[in-house]
Amino acid sequence: MENQKNRTLELIKLVAAYMVVFIHVLFAGETGTAVESVGRFAVPLFFLISGFYSYQIKPEKIKKRAKSILVLAIVATVCCTIFKVWQMYTTRGMQGIDAYFIRYTKPEVLFRLFFLNVTLSSGHLWYLFAILYVYIIFYFVTKFRVSDKAIFITSFSLLVAHLLLGEGLAVLGITVKNYYIRNFFLMGIPCFGLGLFARKYKDKFRDIPNYLIYIAAIIGILESIISRFSFGRQEMYIGSLFILFALVCTFIKYSDAKIPSFVMALEGCSTYIYIFHNIIANIMKDLYPLFGLSMKRSLLLQNIHPILVCVVSTIVAYVIVRISAKIRKKQIV
Repeated sequence: MENQKNRTLELIKLVAAYMVVFIHVLFAGETGTAVESVGRFAVPLFFLISGFYSYQIKPEKIKKRAKSILVLAIVATVCCTIFKVWQMYTTRGMQGIDAYFIRYTKPEVLFRLFFLNVTLSSGHLWYLFAILYVYIIFYFVTKFRVSDKAIFITSFSLLVAHLLLGEGLAVLGITVKNYYIRNFFLMGIPCFGLGLFARKYKDKFRDIPNYLIYIAAIIGILESIISRFSFGRQEMYIGSLFILFALVCTFIKYSDAKIPSFVMALEGCSTYIYIFHNIIANIMKDLYPLFGLSMKRSLLLQNIHPILVCVVSTIVAYVIVRISAKIRKKQIV
């Protein structure tokens, strides 16, 4: 399995990328809220996949992955910052730009940036810096040969802490700011650890009966929606873990499933859909009035908008992937 492309996983990653879009670009009304709550499995899944393919790899390979993530994070931050500056300039002029950069001089902003992965250019980029931190930590974990038992105990403990501080306190009416929970420490490490655990015991996951997978998926979806409407928005729900379980079993059991060729052609697009969907969504909002369309007045447009963002983001991502592939080929030659 490790030496061939997991086709099912490629499809799942693409679906997860679209769910991230639906978290930030909501459908109208309660439908949007329900879809957003279910989509909370997506980012934990990306951490989990990274962990799954990091089990028992050499420190040098981890270092290489960390460097790749660092480059990607820098490029994404630069792109999002340029767009943010342009937005500030068009709405507030030079004063807006000054106010934007002045915020980076504040100690609390720098603390959130370096310790909690909170970025100013675009909030969703926190994931890139969080996974970078996780890889750096895992490099030393591997270097010093920390036992699997210690890794799993730490990961599961941090996962419990995340759920208690998030959904657990929400049940009691206590709200914790999301960046205290949504960071490399309380989401990145535990979900990465789940991936390591799944890889080590992949044969056991493969033997899980299909009916249990379906039940887990249904429970996960229902719990996420009920919790969202009852206790408010969270970065991850208990239901998200049930969905993760179902997806892990699925891509392990059906790694060589027949997937439509057009889906496989989108391999690698999920990363760029994740990075650029917010920019694309905002540009599209600015373009609608030019065609006499209004998001506020048209319920139909509000519901079509998230789908259009997925479509355009996929096209942009596909172009980037193809250009990157051609550049790599030239470098090899």
